[in-house]
Amino acid sequence: MHTNMAALPYQMISNLRPQTTLAWKLKIRVTRLWQAIDSHGDTLGIHCIFVDELGGQIHAWIPAQIMNQIQNLLTEGETYNVHNFVVRQYGAMQTDRCFDNDVFIQLYHLTEISVAEGVDYIQRHVFNFTELSAIIDDTRENKFLIDVVGILQQRQPITSYRNKYNQLKHSIHFTINDMLGSANVIFYDEMAQAFDQGVRDATQHPIIVIISSAKPRFIQGWQIGISTDVLKSKDANEGLYYLKCLPTLQMLFLLVDHFIQLM
Repeated sequence: MHTNMAALPYQMISNLRPQTTLAWKLKIRVTRLWQAIDSHGDTLGIHCIFVDELGGQIHAWIPAQIMNQIQNLLTEGETYNVHNFVVRQYGAMQTDRCFDNDVFIQLYHLTEISVAEGVDYIQRHVFNFTELSAIIDDTRENKFLIDVVGILQQRQPITSYRNKYNQLKHSIHFTINDMLGSANVIFYDEMAQAFDQGVRDATQHPIIVIISSAKPRFIQGWQIGISTDVLKSKDANEGLYYLKCLPTLQMLFLLVDHFIQLM
């Protein structure tokens, strides 16, 4: 029996509770999509981040068994009505948590998804910035995704080298500063090249860099290390240039005037 989704009320992300009902309905924007891949290269499922009109965020999971049914219904950056899903509580040892809350969404074979139109009021980017001086603590805990922002400083030239498989690789090191601290950052391969070109193309300074939805880690003494494939895109509506990366990280490279508008 087909459900008339438009006739149903919808909830806010903050109202979701585990093990109470499956008949939830959200009106959300998908701000992130990335595949979960194991050490053998097999895809385990798809992670998503949903944002509602109040700026609430939640991690959503699409298991591999229903990927083919659902993944083509969702596009990063677009808005949807999502109805019928499971709200689960994270396990004590679960390592794929995105936010400092206790629940996540799991979609299943009865989940209904439809495009939500006229909802430009749902934000395209939601940030919860971590002070750079606190990154070390987040790295040790390794629990949640973080957002950081800082002024670009001490950018080193991009370097190229051959790895042990004789593959050509690239990396770039730089520092970002905020009012309380600084962090060293290293980008690899396509991300390093795109970042280097973006800095070269910048016409206004200082350059402010936002690194969003990232897990910091220690790599050879550097506080943040990212090694991932990258896709470039241009958001003409907001006037900012960003790099969409897999699995989770999104780096936004923008000018001071755009930054003021976002804040």
